Amino acid sequence: DPLWSRGLGDVYKRQAMGLALRETDRETRAIEFYEILSSFDFMSSTPTLFNSGTLHSQLSSCYLTTVSDDLEGIYDAIKENALLAKYAGGLGNDWTPVRALRSHIKGTNGESQGVVPFLKVVNDTAVAVNQGGKRKGAVCTYLESWHLDIEEFLELRKNTGDERRRTHDMNTANWIPDLFMRRVMEKGTWTLFSPSNVPDLHDLFGADFEKAYVAYEEKAARGEIKPAKTVQATDLWRKILTMLFETGHPWITFKDACNVRSPQQHAGVVHSSNLCTEITLNTSDTETAVCNLGSVNLLQHIKDGQIDHEKLKKTITVAMRMLDNVIDINYYAVNKARDSNLRHRPVGLGVMAFQDSLYALRIPYASQEAVEFADKSMEAICYYAYWASTELAKERGQYSSYKGSLWDRGI
Repeated sequence: DPLWSRGLGDVYKRQAMGLALRETDRETRAIEFYEILSSFDFMSSTPTLFNSGTLHSQLSSCYLTTVSDDLEGIYDAIKENALLAKYAGGLGNDWTPVRALRSHIKGTNGESQGVVPFLKVVNDTAVAVNQGGKRKGAVCTYLESWHLDIEEFLELRKNTGDERRRTHDMNTANWIPDLFMRRVMEKGTWTLFSPSNVPDLHDLFGADFEKAYVAYEEKAARGEIKPAKTVQATDLWRKILTMLFETGHPWITFKDACNVRSPQQHAGVVHSSNLCTEITLNTSDTETAVCNLGSVNLLQHIKDGQIDHEKLKKTITVAMRMLDNVIDINYYAVNKARDSNLRHRPVGLGVMAFQDSLYALRIPYASQEAVEFADKSMEAICYYAYWASTELAKERGQYSSYKGSLWDRGI
């Protein structure tokens, strides 16, 4: 078939056929998938390109885990990182539940070393397990900004200081509740706790978080919670920004915005994002979140000075089918990832060539017109993705945790 002989034919041929494995009409679907890949209308993520149609078809892009507060849980999380990275997955770890430096350890009646020494192990694991020898291991650690180890966490990427408490090969991120930003605006104080003393804060967001946090602050002020530390919110914010300018880390992600907007808030809590902060999925001790990514090439959908809606709808319909297929075909190195992915079936449809599209339309990047184009193009992509998803649900049934979601409630 001449279709298979164009350009990067073999890569796309293997991928198209790999993604059509479970389709009823496999040949028709494979050609359909090949068409949008070889024309660059849509591009799958790197792991899908690497691993489609191979013995270990680990096609997913990102894995998100929550690390539990005990030695077994910590080293299980590090082992999971290694297994997932082996076949080319990027990692996001939520370390907020792990107790802080100088917290009491009941089992040994000693004091904890805190989060930082373990992150050195996470860092070195990412270096050692380099995505099947194909590209560098990639991991991002998230810590919430009330954690007592946050000040040292901010310095992990510094080029000076004790090398044993530095992680030069790993990404770091702040998980910031709105209350902290409000305290910064009000020039108020901010209290740092060990999660072992305030275990519910990790799962709370919005008004519930604020209520619990303020109550804990009052207890700490009376000396009833130790260890705890009160700082000026603006001092911590200044340190966050200084580190961001100096090292590019930790980057800033907002806990409440992610959870309030999550369609799956009936089924759990979002505790972190991933390495690239484009996905926000629920994680817990029993659930490792997985996301399967791909990008629509916007430039290929500009025609006669505007968005070609007919073509965009067609591309996205095929792309969403490919992304959905990934979930069933995927090789899962960890059972917690398989269970969660099959239950919630999340996919991430991104966009590329946005600036190229503006260039083709002769729109300056930093103009109001560019903002309006961003608004219109993203609304169209969202709409066609939702539409394609409902068509898939007609054919394949709803995902199992759909009941009670914001989608189900029409929000």
